[in-house]
Amino acid sequence: MVKSDVGGEKEGVILKSQQDKLRELGIREFKEPIHLQDKEWLVERFGPGMKYPVNVSLLIRNIVWQARCWIMEGKIPPINGLVRNFWYSHIKIALSRSDSFNSSVDQCEQFTKQLVIMVRYNDLMRYKEMGFIDNNQNSQKVGINNHVILFAEKVGHFPLLERIASDTEVTIVSLGGQPSVLSAEYFVDRMKEEGIDVRKSFYLFSLVDYDTSGWIIKDAFVWDLRFYGIKHVAVEDLILPKIFSDEEIELYKYRLPESSQMKKKNRKWMARTGGINNQFYGLQADSAPTQRLENLFKEKTKELIGSTEPIRRARAEIELSEAIDKFILSKV
Repeated sequence: MVKSDVGGEKEGVILKSQQDKLRELGIREFKEPIHLQDKEWLVERFGPGMKYPVNVSLLIRNIVWQARCWIMEGKIPPINGLVRNFWYSHIKIALSRSDSFNSSVDQCEQFTKQLVIMVRYNDLMRYKEMGFIDNNQNSQKVGINNHVILFAEKVGHFPLLERIASDTEVTIVSLGGQPSVLSAEYFVDRMKEEGIDVRKSFYLFSLVDYDTSGWIIKDAFVWDLRFYGIKHVAVEDLILPKIFSDEEIELYKYRLPESSQMKKKNRKWMARTGGINNQFYGLQADSAPTQRLENLFKEKTKELIGSTEPIRRARAEIELSEAIDKFILSKV
């Protein structure tokens, strides 16, 4: 198991103030609700853009920041919805009104990237300040052995994670096919609310595809956890060629995509992993038999977790007592 380096501030680095960050991002204060203004008003303040009448990214950042500030000040209620709800209620209508909406381009993705820039890279705000709902909240569970975190790339692996957690009481997370800064924020907040000291050492086990994309997702999740305070982590990958037989590798391996966008990323991944016999091949996590993965995880964590039988027995007794109380109340 290889421990990841713990990041820290470099000596002599001057931290930027909030005003400096806002200035660099082109975010200003407006009295009018930006998303409700007409084309002339929007173009005058956020135009011209390179491809559209307005600078799309600049407009998005200003709408988000204004909403965040007004929510914090109590001028408007929290969103209490998904990020995509805010896209429809605030961003898309402003782009449409300014003739800057393009249905052939995923501008919603551009919006979510701007959120990441403001939250993750500039540390200006938090998703919870907007009242966004985490659509991955049902794919997470904090266990008794919370210092051990088993995370999977795909939602389809969550039943396997639950089965493993039922025996080991480890913490489990399914990323839904992509890393989410929002989900990481809410996940760490949930751990803090349960009284868990996030400054202690955590042991992460990844169940992601053995390929470039899978490792990008894994790295992003680990870095997001660090950003929110879980800095002391050790990461180990469960899906590696060594858990497969030679026959299985020949059966399941696949060539990595060779698009111009992926070539550089593939080379970096190859330098880290060696691919399969130093060739650009990967393996999907789904190719590994689930029982083999269960046994592998339990073997790797047997020194990290103790017996959970007494705890689970006590929990069952509490649940039984609560059920009896509910039954008695219903009769009364």
